[in-house]
Amino acid sequence: MVNDGLLAFEGVITYGAKDGAEAERFFERTLGLEPLESGEGDVRFYPLSPDIALAVDTSGSYEGAPPYLLFSSPDLDAARQHFLGNGCTVIEMGPDPAPNVGFFAHAPEGHMVCVVAQGTLEDGE
Repeated sequence: MVNDGLLAFEGVITYGAKDGAEAERFFERTLGLEPLESGEGDVRFYPLSPDIALAVDTSGSYEGAPPYLLFSSPDLDAARQHFLGNGCTVIEMGPDPAPNVGFFAHAPEGHMVCVVAQGTLEDGE
């Protein structure tokens, strides 16, 4: 936990790619990473260590965006206010942005993090 328990790093660093071919070319062939078997979908996971994974969004939605860290929080409202109070822009997640799902926080310097509700990433979800 960091920031007095407000945020917990979930061991995932996320990159955006134009598509699956770009992800395969760079992350698999160039870096030599082996993807986890994840079935269908726009996100590929590559374990970097037992506790840290690289997630690559191949939907094209985040192409060219800086990599970001994934955190969870037991109090999304307090976390949201923390980032807003530190000059970040907050963008809610989901097709119909819902404040209880999570958000992206963009710092004026260009850094980005994703914050989801604690327990969202539990096994089986």
